Formats: sequence, C-alpha cells, structure tokens
Amino acid sequence: MKICLITNEFYPLYGGIGQVFTCMCKVFKKRQENLYIFNSHYKGKNIFDNFNGNTKTYNLKDLIVLCKKKKNFFYLINSLWKIISDLRLKFYFRLNMLLYLLIKPSILVGVVKNLSIIHPYLRKIKPDLIFISACGSLLLPLGYILSRMIGKKFICSAHGTDFLVKSHYSLKTHYLKAIDKIIVSSNKMKELIKKINHLDDRRLTIIPYGLYLPDYELKQDVTQIKKELHISPKDFIIISVGRHAPRKNFQIVIKAMKEIKEKHISTRIKYYLIGKGSESHNLKALTKKFNLEEDVLFLGAVNDVIKNKYLKASDIFIMPSIASNKTIEGFGIVFLEANFFKLPVIGTTSGGIIEAIDNNKSGLLIKPNDLNELIKAILYLNNHEIERKTMGEYGYNRVINKYNWDLIVDKYLKLFKETINKTN
Repeated sequence: MKICLITNEFYPLYGGIGQVFTCMCKVFKKRQENLYIFNSHYKGKNIFDNFNGNTKTYNLKDLIVLCKKKKNFFYLINSLWKIISDLRLKFYFRLNMLLYLLIKPSILVGVVKNLSIIHPYLRKIKPDLIFISACGSLLLPLGYILSRMIGKKFICSAHGTDFLVKSHYSLKTHYLKAIDKIIVSSNKMKELIKKINHLDDRRLTIIPYGLYLPDYELKQDVTQIKKELHISPKDFIIISVGRHAPRKNFQIVIKAMKEIKEKHISTRIKYYLIGKGSESHNLKALTKKFNLEEDVLFLGAVNDVIKNKYLKASDIFIMPSIASNKTIEGFGIVFLEANFFKLPVIGTTSGGIIEAIDNNKSGLLIKPNDLNELIKAILYLNNHEIERKTMGEYGYNRVINKYNWDLIVDKYLKLFKETINKTN
C-alpha cells in the first residue's frame, strides 16, 4: 500500500496538527509502510519539499502569467475538466466546485502550480491513495483534483478551524462532499462538521490524536528536574502550554492567580506559561497590573525536552480554551502530554476538549470563561493530594492504553485499506 500525504503542517513546524502528522509518519516509518510526503518545510527519504502552500500573494495576473507555459495551461484546463466531468457527483456540486476556483484566483494559481509539480511524481510513485492533512482552501481542491487525475481514492483530516465556514452557502462545502473519507478527532468535531457542511455520517470517521511515547522519555526524576529548573519543592506549580492566542484564554488563569493570592495568602502557587503569540504582550501586561511578576513566569517558546521537563516538574496543567464562530479547540494534545507526566488537567467544555479529558478521572472540566469554577478547580487539586495523584495515574494509563500512536496508526491503516478496496 502506497500513501501520498500532502501537508502544510509537519516537522519542524510542530504545532498541534504538525505534531499529529509528524508522529503518524514516525510510526509509519518504523513499520516500513510506504508513505510519500509532499511538504515545503522538510527533506528526507520519500519527503518532497517542492509543495508550495502559499496562496496569499497570487492574483488573476499571476494566473495569466503562469498559464503562458503550456504545461501549466494543460493543468489548468485538465483540473477544471476533472471537476466538471466527475459523474459521481451531482452537477450542482460540480458547478459550485468549479466556481470556488474561478472566483478565487489565488487558490486556483496555487492549485495549478502544485499540480504541475506533484502530478509528475505521482505518475512515477503510483500511490494507492491521496491523503491531505487538513481541509484548507488550497489543499482541499488540490487533493481532490490529484485523486481524479490518477484515479485513486481521496481522504482528508479535519481539525476544527479548517472546516468552519462563514456562510451556509460556502462553495468550499461541496469539496467536502466529494471526499471519500474525512477523519476527525472526536465525536464533537464529527457532529460540528456534519452539521455545518451538511455531510453524510458515513463519510466521517473518528480517529483520536495521540502521543508518540518515545518523544516523552525522561531519565531524570522529579527531584532532579526541579533542582535543575530552580523550582522549589514547596511551590504548587500550575503550567500551561500553547500558543498565546485569544482562543486559549490564558488571561483567566492569571485572574485566578490574583484571586487566590489575595484570598488564600498561605497558598504557595506559581503559574508557568510555555509558548508565545499575539496575546503575549497582553498577558504580561495583565501580570504586571496584578503585581504577579514573581508568581506568573513566562518561559517563551522552548524545545520539546525543556517543555517535557517543566511538565514533569509541575502539579497541574490548565488550558481554559473558549470557542468562537471562527475558531475552536479540535481536541487538545497538550492535555494528553500533561497526563503522560501524571498531571491532572483542567480544561473547558469547549470543542473536542470534552473528549480529551475524562471528567473527574483524568482531570476536571469547567464551563468556558467561568473564573469561579476555575478557582474552585485549582484549589481542589491543590488541597487534595491523594485525589490529584489518583487523577494523574489514571490519566497516564489512559494515554498509554488509548492515545498511543502505536495503537492509533492501526486505525489509519485499517481505514486506508478499506477505502482503497471499496468499490464505488
């Protein structure tokens, strides 16, 4: 079985989606599966860095210039023909898929450029399946057209923000209806994408995210790590890991720290934040406003080893995400990372987090943006050491037995084989 993966997200861009596909590829490689990756950020065996995921600067003039070359003009005409001649889809769907490209020259240019680069490779590789990492504006039509050009099945993953649409009349929705299988990470994401894009339930498959366990191995014990990181064993350590974006809502933890410090003077709590982003300045300003500079520590972006050490040295993990009509937390791999280091976690009943956390077992779920519930959850875990450790142990075993990439990859392989062998 030969799988062609096209992705913008991959090592060294190691965000949430990038982590998913980097881990998947590690296990595929370990099992000697035939995976061919098109990604612009990395080189290696069976990895082609000539995929261009940038569509922001292209316009109609760029399309005209691009198609002056016979090769590109061929791919433009061929791609439009593949859409309009796909008799497996209703004419209404095909027409809207065509319009999606014609009214978005930036995407159409990106599709044509990448078709002219990737298609010749695929003719040599002869993959059994096209797999794209997210249903983004460029990847979705590119993956679909390539699959029709080589006559193979097409699978994509959907993570949250990539399938949210501004209007029920979004033309992008019709591409989702042309995919053989869409992989989502949780039941919540399945229900959302099905409702928003009016999809058939049979088109959707749930495969959870997970951890590649060798990436988290640390030889040092907690005492050694705390000494190395200058963390007092008397301090109760809260940690958050993630991009400093409005959706993550880390400011509510800083507000909770202020309340706890004022009302529970004897409680020794420190809050560590790993990551950076557009909200970093505001978070630091809020910390200064509350005079919490000694208690709220910004560690910035750190490598995985340092991140793992801070996780192992901490007592609880918090990511109090909120959702909007533009963005949502699809799952939250960081909850699993914290659980692996036997930390109970606190998250909100937002998006896929409700499945990343087993409430009252691996951690605590609270209402989004509820400061009082957050304070109550922090103090409960601080004051109940036995319950805290029990949650940590449960979370660790849950990761090992359910969210281990060596187990999860079996679900991908099963889905790939079933899709390839399924007749229309």
